[in-house]
Amino acid sequence: MVWTKKPFYPGDIIYAAGDPSEYIYVIKSGSVEILDTYPETGTQVSSVLVPGKVFGEVELIDGKPRTSTARASDTVRITMFTHDEIVDMLFQHPENSLILARDVFNHLRKLYGGDDLESTMEKLREEMHEKIKKAVIAHESRVVKSHNGMAAIAIPIVLLVITAISLQLVLH
Repeated sequence: MVWTKKPFYPGDIIYAAGDPSEYIYVIKSGSVEILDTYPETGTQVSSVLVPGKVFGEVELIDGKPRTSTARASDTVRITMFTHDEIVDMLFQHPENSLILARDVFNHLRKLYGGDDLESTMEKLREEMHEKIKKAVIAHESRVVKSHNGMAAIAIPIVLLVITAISLQLVLH
């Protein structure tokens, strides 16, 4: 069995979101940043992986394109396994399937589990309310500017909307 071993240097993209899933990666040295892009907040580092960590396994198993970007945060040595190499290894050494399964379950727990999911949802809820409030204020500002004499009507409406949004934030 021939496994690909490859170095990556700070800032190198190991794979990008949308790329086909060709390998599972094991970090031998260095660290890797997993980046996710959200329409509301842009690109953010969602996790930093260290030596011994496996990544890229979920997409390779389900055959879907990459959902995140992996970037070397410093000089990294990685061993890369294709789907066929993983299957061969698991047939030859079934005990390794437990290691891979643990990493997959940990990844899924992080994505969908308990407190992490709740805190992520709360953060997204707060961001959404803030963006709505800013959009309403910007829209009303444009309306006021385009309709001279409408300020007397628009200002109370804006204040009412802001109050309603603030109450909704407090109640949630």
